[in-house]
Amino acid sequence: MQPHEPPLFTPAEAAVLTRLPLKAVNNAIDKKTVPTVGARMLNLHGLISLSLERRLVDRFLPELRREVFNALACSRRNVVSLEGGLLKIDLREPRRDLARALRDLRRARQLVVSDSEIMGGDPVFRGTRVPVHLVAGLSAQGESDVNVLASYPRLTPEMVRLAPIYAAAYPRRGRPRKQPWHDRPPVSRTTRKLGTIDLA
Repeated sequence: MQPHEPPLFTPAEAAVLTRLPLKAVNNAIDKKTVPTVGARMLNLHGLISLSLERRLVDRFLPELRREVFNALACSRRNVVSLEGGLLKIDLREPRRDLARALRDLRRARQLVVSDSEIMGGDPVFRGTRVPVHLVAGLSAQGESDVNVLASYPRLTPEMVRLAPIYAAAYPRRGRPRKQPWHDRPPVSRTTRKLGTIDLA
């Protein structure tokens, strides 16, 4: 992509940026409610339309929503009046939310590196060997930030906060990798009576 070209976003990135479920984003693209570039990519105008889609979906039919989004594409104002002033749409809040989400996603991308020499190419936090999807998974399971930071001291609070954002925008592809020990027998086995195990 050339520097002067506007950025484009995948449906997964758009879902993260607009806080919509991925299914809702794909639905809006499939029904052509929101404008796309190419087959399924969205530009900033498409993201704003998606942000408004959540607010307008219960009030207007898809055809009218398309009209609204087309009218918004031609306007740079913060408040847009349609239908002779009968309908006013304030774009300040969606634009603020989107700008904040874009900053977080950009920062998450800066903090993550993918190198075939490190953890087999799994995305890890820069300067560590800690996989981003592992941290996101711990957060999704309800693990507190304090516990994650205690377990992985090279991480920062910002990394832990942004891990779920990165993982949702860039989900793992394909089947999970097999661990190296997957087909190997255990190195040793020990049998102990339950009463002899000290749980203190």
